[in-house]
Amino acid sequence: MRVVCVRDPLPKTAFLWASLLLAASFLTSCNSYNLGNLAGAAAISAPANAVRVNQTMQLTSQSLSAGMALTFYVDGVQGGNSTVGTISSTGLYTAPAAIPTPDSVIITSSSVQYPTAPQGQVTLAIWNPIPVLGGVTPGSFSEGTTTVTVNGSLFVYGAEISWNGAAVPTTWVSDTQLVAQIAEPTPGTYPLTVTNPNPGSASAPAIPLNVGPGQVVLQLEANGDTDVRVSNSISFGLTVNGTDNPAVTVAINGIAGGNSTLGTVVASSAQGSITYTAPAVVPTPSNIVQLTVTSVDNPTVSIAQNISVMNPIPILIAATPDSFAPGDSTSIALSGQEFINGAQVLVNGSPVPTTFTSGTQLSATVDISQPGTLDLQVMNPAPGPAESDDLIATVTGTPPTPVVSTQDAARFLEQATFGPTDADIHNVSMNGFQAWLNQQFAIPETPEEPAVEQALIVNNPPCAAGNVTCNAALFEQNDDDEWIVQAQFWQQSMTGNDELRERVKYALSQIFVISSNNSTAIQSMPRGEAAYYDMLGNDAFGNFRQLLQDVTLNPMMGQFLSMLMNDKGNATTDPDENYAREVMQLLTIGLWELNNDGTQQLGSNGQPIATYSNTDVMGLAAVFTGFSWDIPGDTTDDGWSNCCLYVGPGYGEELLPMTSYPDHHSTVEKQFLGVTIPASGSPDADGDLTIALDTLFNHPNLPAFFSKQMIEHLVTSNPSPAYVSRVAQVFINDGTGTRGNLQAVISAILLDPEARDTATAQSNPQYGKVRESLLRYTEWARAFTAQSRTGSWDIGTTEDPIYGLGEMWLRSPTVFNWFAPGYVPPATTIAADGLVAPEMQMTNVSTVVGYINYLQDAIGANNQGGPDVFASYATEMNLAATPDQLMDRINLLLMYGQMSTSLYNQIESAVASIPIPAGDQNAINAALLSRVQTAIYLTVASPDFAAQE
Repeated sequence: MRVVCVRDPLPKTAFLWASLLLAASFLTSCNSYNLGNLAGAAAISAPANAVRVNQTMQLTSQSLSAGMALTFYVDGVQGGNSTVGTISSTGLYTAPAAIPTPDSVIITSSSVQYPTAPQGQVTLAIWNPIPVLGGVTPGSFSEGTTTVTVNGSLFVYGAEISWNGAAVPTTWVSDTQLVAQIAEPTPGTYPLTVTNPNPGSASAPAIPLNVGPGQVVLQLEANGDTDVRVSNSISFGLTVNGTDNPAVTVAINGIAGGNSTLGTVVASSAQGSITYTAPAVVPTPSNIVQLTVTSVDNPTVSIAQNISVMNPIPILIAATPDSFAPGDSTSIALSGQEFINGAQVLVNGSPVPTTFTSGTQLSATVDISQPGTLDLQVMNPAPGPAESDDLIATVTGTPPTPVVSTQDAARFLEQATFGPTDADIHNVSMNGFQAWLNQQFAIPETPEEPAVEQALIVNNPPCAAGNVTCNAALFEQNDDDEWIVQAQFWQQSMTGNDELRERVKYALSQIFVISSNNSTAIQSMPRGEAAYYDMLGNDAFGNFRQLLQDVTLNPMMGQFLSMLMNDKGNATTDPDENYAREVMQLLTIGLWELNNDGTQQLGSNGQPIATYSNTDVMGLAAVFTGFSWDIPGDTTDDGWSNCCLYVGPGYGEELLPMTSYPDHHSTVEKQFLGVTIPASGSPDADGDLTIALDTLFNHPNLPAFFSKQMIEHLVTSNPSPAYVSRVAQVFINDGTGTRGNLQAVISAILLDPEARDTATAQSNPQYGKVRESLLRYTEWARAFTAQSRTGSWDIGTTEDPIYGLGEMWLRSPTVFNWFAPGYVPPATTIAADGLVAPEMQMTNVSTVVGYINYLQDAIGANNQGGPDVFASYATEMNLAATPDQLMDRINLLLMYGQMSTSLYNQIESAVASIPIPAGDQNAINAALLSRVQTAIYLTVASPDFAAQE
């Protein structure tokens, strides 16, 4: 608004003087600014320095009061906007509905009449609103832990519920609702309020809530597994809610405090812990004892936890005699510690007749007909079977000429197992490759699923056999106990005697991928995961056609690639194409037509020829419809869609192949890979499946496609076309006219000249492969007879790239595994040479450092602390005083004798630099152990060890 001063009319000759007077004396008689005070013409002020969201604040100005117009800006925007707030021409500022970034605004003003006058400015902080409480549900509750829902308004993200003056973890649902768990063990009336966070943190007036007496709730939490070896202890966390008296009583198998036969238990209510100490001998008739915790406040409330007591790890100290003249057989006395009745002496990995004398003495009858070395070990039996370190005895004389050198034997075992051992190297060296393969083909699989099931039962509250709901929660809806599956994998891969099968089924699992990484359904079925892996192992030495059938119908694969409950489709929905695409692309025939040597066929245009089209995918997708859970006797829609109708100890739908549901199978015409299944009015899911799998099995691409991948996983990343062709021909015909004989294929891969010619491999820079970190870890563990301190083989997650191995079994991020078979690291000589390096896809700065740190922890662990899996290095410590002997052993076990001279000398020098003191035996042992651990660590951390040749 313009201010007008009324004056008497002036003559025109006086107008100029009046104007000058107005300019010189702006404030005189009209409350206006004088010329020397224009700096305040646009000045503004605010009554406070902060305003809450959606609230208003009136700015003041002498110019506004004098009717002089101002133009306002918020963060440079005239009049502001919804993000920073708006302001009227009268200076009324309205804050935005949400905190801006940054959380303050700058309001500026300029004079309309005097645009050259300096701008006015104020800065306002924008604060969160003051929350408003409406009500709390429930309005009152019993002592213990209760989930409460707080309703109201103006709750912002980050708002916290406070209970009795202390904030509790809060879930923000919306601006009108919050949820939190309130733990209150004592009855009474307590205030509850809500506090919005900064900026402008503010709390609503508190609401009083009543907490009444309630039911006592006990909760036990194991600090990892529930296995413990004799004489060792295991601790549990204890939480007592619903009472102001946390005292409890504890018992083992109903005996208060336990006893020397069952183990003893002590509770510390103040510390919230319970400690069980196992007896000196495994209890009988069962090694499983039950810990019971009972509330003192309410003795009707108790909780039980099973604990598995395991046999000790034997310690072999000496053998008498340890040197013999050749003869038929002789008796050896073995002394040590922790021997138990039933302990078995192993000579070069094989059991010999053993007599138990005491916990420190065994005797064994040993064949000494051939000069050479005897690798002696003691193995304590289940539960918790464990082997001692090696002790080397000697049969004097000239040893027979080995069939293959120890170096070649170790190299062969590196390809065929999870890592060489002393005993295996001796076996292969003296008997040859084929003899070892024949032995391994004859060893039955050691299944993992029964052990997983037993561990699930031990580690969880018991279920009645007929209680389907309880058993479903235990076996098929239990993602908390997936670690048990991982533990079984580690135990079998590191200690199983079916070594070849273990290594082959691991390779198969990297081709026929399932993963719990992004599938809660699979993660929640630990028995199903173990059963899937067992299936791969059972089929590893069978026929590929059976393997393809079993993979296709396995419910874990069905969930992972969407074949389970894949319906026939309708006018608007097509069948799921996931498995149809991947079974071709990844599992059988690949993307491009191949020659028998694995090279791509090229069309007349010189380009690769696609193996299949989208029509083939659609045709196979229709075949893979109508399969779901096998609930015996139930092919209704209940069985089709419900995984948990048939489950209990020893059985369950996650353990059975999927079955067909005719009503859900597509009857349209199905065209794929040159085959047509005519439309039919009678659905035949099983018949259609047979045709589809036979077609894939007989496809000309399959032999080379599968053989090349298996060679990559076991031997070398870039096999020559001739190598691939030789193996593919065995896949096509094993010599008896049989196609797909996996036993013959595995033999062909491992015995091929390209796999066995060490000298040629060493001289070819393009030969070999990157050892994936998981295999480097198992090779360390097997080389040095690593054992589980608790007997559970629980080493936790290994997939973290910074603190772990950057890899974990059955946990790959995609269907392409942790690395794709055709991966080429960009901008490398590998790419320039037209080669692939699959394992390099998971190799980066983080995973390299993570692997080194992880192995450092593993190597440094012992029977007192560190990771659960540890090695004692007794054999290596006996050699540590002579660094070259120690290095020769490590070189053979970890690098099949092919360590470069420079690396060997560098590590030997580092070992020799560690002095061995005189006198105190503990100090001597510490120095010897330091030498051993240094030598092993520098070896496994070296780039040489990362390359398998």
